[in-house]
Amino acid sequence: MASGVKSIALTGDSAGGNLALVLLALIAAQSSVHRVAVAAVVLSPVTDLAMEGPSWESRANADPYFVRDQAEELIRSYLDGRDPSDPAVSPLYGTLAGLPPIRVHVGDAEVLLDDSLRYAERAVAAGVDAKVDVWEGMPHGFLSGVGQLEASNQALGAIGTFLSMQFAGVRAGP
Repeated sequence: MASGVKSIALTGDSAGGNLALVLLALIAAQSSVHRVAVAAVVLSPVTDLAMEGPSWESRANADPYFVRDQAEELIRSYLDGRDPSDPAVSPLYGTLAGLPPIRVHVGDAEVLLDDSLRYAERAVAAGVDAKVDVWEGMPHGFLSGVGQLEASNQALGAIGTFLSMQFAGVRAGP
């Protein structure tokens, strides 16, 4: 690339995870920058703005951050009439083949659990090296507890190890 950037990893949390995955797909579709993105790590990503995941119901009482009615209104406002299953806003519905390795971290006590599980399942089916770590008893945003919660510390360590390995693989190549 003209900027001298040889490799990047995309990361994001919640709505930022949505944006990271949408951007990852856009980068992968551009042959001139295809190999620049070496990995993505997303934390509790919003992957389905159609809100079709069963955890919107099954985890509703456990999730202290999301209320379905409020989330629906935010999504409606964000979409401004756009189809919620458009891959440009809901990465779950996009073409996932050819994406770099992806790691997803999500708590099992949040309504976005199925967004993570379904996205990773589709990615693996498309041949992507994708894995999900589901953290027992953890709510949305649990990684903000680094230094206070052992699960947060472990997740951050796993993310660091994964990204280090991805960047080392790029540097070792031609």
